[in-house]
Amino acid sequence: MKTVDWGPMIRTYVIACVLLLLSLSAGSTGAEGTAGPAAACLQAGDVPPMAHALSDAPDDRLRPLRAEYFLDHTAAIGPDSIIAQAFQPRTCSGIFAAPLPSQALWLRFALSNPHDGTRHWVIGLMETIFDEVILFEEQGGTLSEVARTGRTVDLADRDNTAIRTGFDVTMQPEDDRVFYLRLGGTFAPTITAVIMSADLFFGWSTLKLIMTALFLGYVATIALFSLIVFRQIDVRFYQYYTLYVLCLFIYSFIYDGWLSKFFGVTLPVTTLAPVTEFFAGLGTLAIVQYCRVLLNVQEDTWVWQRLFTLLSAVVIVVIGLAVVDPWQLSGPLHLIYFISPLILLTIAIRKIMAGLPQAKPIACALLSLSLGLFIAVYFFIFPMNITGATYAYDLVLLRPLSWGYYLAIVGETLFMMMAISTMVRAMQTERRSAVVELATLGQQVKDIKQQHREAEKTTTARLEALETALADDPENKEHLSARQQFLEQATESVLDHIADQEFGVERLASALAVSQKTLGRRLKAANGQSPASFIRSVRLNFARNLILLDQYNTVAEVAHAAGFSSVSNFAKHYRQEFGEAPSRSISVLRSIQ
Repeated sequence: MKTVDWGPMIRTYVIACVLLLLSLSAGSTGAEGTAGPAAACLQAGDVPPMAHALSDAPDDRLRPLRAEYFLDHTAAIGPDSIIAQAFQPRTCSGIFAAPLPSQALWLRFALSNPHDGTRHWVIGLMETIFDEVILFEEQGGTLSEVARTGRTVDLADRDNTAIRTGFDVTMQPEDDRVFYLRLGGTFAPTITAVIMSADLFFGWSTLKLIMTALFLGYVATIALFSLIVFRQIDVRFYQYYTLYVLCLFIYSFIYDGWLSKFFGVTLPVTTLAPVTEFFAGLGTLAIVQYCRVLLNVQEDTWVWQRLFTLLSAVVIVVIGLAVVDPWQLSGPLHLIYFISPLILLTIAIRKIMAGLPQAKPIACALLSLSLGLFIAVYFFIFPMNITGATYAYDLVLLRPLSWGYYLAIVGETLFMMMAISTMVRAMQTERRSAVVELATLGQQVKDIKQQHREAEKTTTARLEALETALADDPENKEHLSARQQFLEQATESVLDHIADQEFGVERLASALAVSQKTLGRRLKAANGQSPASFIRSVRLNFARNLILLDQYNTVAEVAHAAGFSSVSNFAKHYRQEFGEAPSRSISVLRSIQ
């Protein structure tokens, strides 16, 4: 059979990922000054904020929010003082550096309605997690609050309860208004602000709600499936994979806002971020352990076993770092999201070459996981510039963070189900082979028993012939009869006390009314055994009969019934006497019944 050289394929995959990373990095920094907060789009005479407006064109339903920004390092500046602060030049991309939990970001922008009729627009944010977002309007040199939302705001006080963050703004004809947006408590490294039509925002929010609901339902189904099916195969699959899927469910449930939306939980991002990082890292640790079991790494050399131990230790360390400070120390955890599937993929490819049946779908699952997580993590750190969007799915495509994550999880779980199915089929094949082998062994046991009966008949006939030949010699007859009687008396005496573990040489001699020396001499002459060996032989044969008669279920029960105090000692002597372990005798007998 021709073997496949996977080395070039692995190198090609790694090189492609690196090139993709470099190209995306170049694209995020070289797009006409619209990449980040430092890229300004000042225009001549544009001292007041340049007004935003959407036309009535079908393809003009979304634009990046060009706004001046001010970072409040203490989060203590209120609406009364913010007007006097020096705002930084606006960005054309609408992408701003996110504030830390102890900070607040202010955006200043203007809206203008050049149309004849009333227009309803939405000031929206592409990210999901915000503790508090407040929209103010400047009126006569002071700010008045227009709307408020966020995860730390009670549901009754939120002006927007949709799954996406956005504020409705109604603009009358010829309106020119200046707004301030205060944002605080976000986990993403950047904030992307946009202005969009109300129907596009509604469609986008609804589509995201459906997508997240379907995804959570899918993950819950996989968790239930693994809980029911894997438990019947191997408890380790049930433990690790169910833990992995549950971590995915909890992470998505919190990150997508369901905890706040349906249960009214108002925990700040300083609490939610460490929790989400913990469950994301715990899921990575669970999939590492799951692949270790599924790929039979315990049968590999110590080098590969140590590799899994080292990888698990690294994951635990980076989880601890991310939980301590998700904003400054989460980078290693984001990196391990991508690296760990690649390491597991390398091991899976080794197992493919070794002929492990389930290794191929596992490799596909890890490839899908690594690719999807690479897309999600990269665009989490480097978001795409916002361009025009006509339909809700256009906005979804502009957020690869979401669909990259969904691609990773759905692809990984589907291929993992295929891996389990492949492994189950292989196990069933092995079981069928074992049944056939057991049936063959049972037939061999029957043949051996038949041969034993025939040999016993031959031996009995020979003994009868020998007794007949010796019948004419009175001296031999007398000696034979006396030895036989003594052996029978000794055997009966041992059998009478068979369950007594204390019955030994001294008590046997006393029962036969002879000295221990005489007992030893007569047993040596009768069958060549010492008294201790004779007693043990009688007990072993008695135990053998108990097994053949199927009197007891376990080796320990048989040993104690035959007068052995030590089960291990009984098993050793039984194997020496009959050439097989007592457990083997029991299982063979049960298999042929």
